[in-house]
Amino acid sequence: MSDPSTSEEASGALEKLDKLTRFASEDLARGINRRSFLRRAGTGAFTFMIAVATGKMLTPRPAAAASGTKPPVTPSAPVCSPPGPYCNYDGAYPGTPNACRGAHCFQHLSGGQVLQCRVYYQYYTSGCWSTASQGGYWTCCDCDCGGGVHCGCAQFSLTPGPAPSRSDD
Repeated sequence: MSDPSTSEEASGALEKLDKLTRFASEDLARGINRRSFLRRAGTGAFTFMIAVATGKMLTPRPAAAASGTKPPVTPSAPVCSPPGPYCNYDGAYPGTPNACRGAHCFQHLSGGQVLQCRVYYQYYTSGCWSTASQGGYWTCCDCDCGGGVHCGCAQFSLTPGPAPSRSDD
C-alpha cells in the first residue's frame, strides 16, 4: 500500500536518502573507537562540570565588560603590614609575596634556606585580615616559618575573603 499524497519521485528520493544515511552511519560507527569516544566525552563532561562548579562559566562576557564599567586594576603592592618581609623565594625585603598560595602561608627563603611556613596567630585571632584598597580587598596573613623567622602573604580580590581556619596541628 502506498501513500497517495506522495509522488513516486519523492518516494524514490526519500528511499535513496534513507539508504545513504544508513550507510553513512554504519561507516561512521565502524570508524569510531567507541571506548576512546566515550573516554573523550566523559573527559569533556567532567571538565565542563568543573568549570561550572568553580564559577568559570559565570565570568563577565566581553559585551558586559564593554558596558562602560571598568574592572578595578589589581594594585602592584599589597596593603598589609606583616611581621617581617613578604614570604618570597628571592630573600628580598620587603619583597613580593611570591612564595604564598594566594594569601595563605607556604614557604619563605631565609638565610639561603627555603623554610615551610604556617599561619601565625600572634597578632590576629585568625592570623589573617582583609584591607580595602582601590575598589577591592587585600586578604593578608601573618606567617611563622620557625626559628623566629616571620613573613606575610597577601592576595587581592574584589570581595573580602574568608580567613583560613585555624588548625591545631
